[in-house]
Amino acid sequence: MAECSGCRAEIASFDRRCWQCGAGIKRDVGKLFAGAPTDKELFQARLCHLLALPGMLILGVLSYVALGMFGLLGLAPLNLIIPFAYWLMHSESRFVRGHASEALNFQLLWTLAVYAVWFIPLGGGVVSGYLWMFLHAVVLAGGVALVWIASLDAESAGNGRYPIRLPIFH
Repeated sequence: MAECSGCRAEIASFDRRCWQCGAGIKRDVGKLFAGAPTDKELFQARLCHLLALPGMLILGVLSYVALGMFGLLGLAPLNLIIPFAYWLMHSESRFVRGHASEALNFQLLWTLAVYAVWFIPLGGGVVSGYLWMFLHAVVLAGGVALVWIASLDAESAGNGRYPIRLPIFH
């Protein structure tokens, strides 16, 4: 059993809310704190990361289809545009805004990596074609996996930091 720092009620260590005062519980090493993000904030924080996935899939998998349908507009990084709009709309919660800025910082780096794989010439031949496909798959799968991991971290009230990112948005 642990003690709620808000009302001093005894709570189980696995509870997400204090049974007496209703405060959210934030876990730290061996301690629990009241004032953790609400369930709505946890959902919004996870959504910050997941909103980039459709844009990532369009840019990474369906780029040739989008390029054929929309011309150069098909190269627009939707994985940046949608989370940026979400970042602008959710300024009331510091927790959600922090996750949105982390997602944007990672998406900026991921978009640059995708463009680099597309436009950096690897030479000619069959081997360079396979190398290009391998690099493209690694960037796409790695980016999607990191977004999924960060979204799960956001759902459990973590900080949502990506191991690699460009710290531009705050």
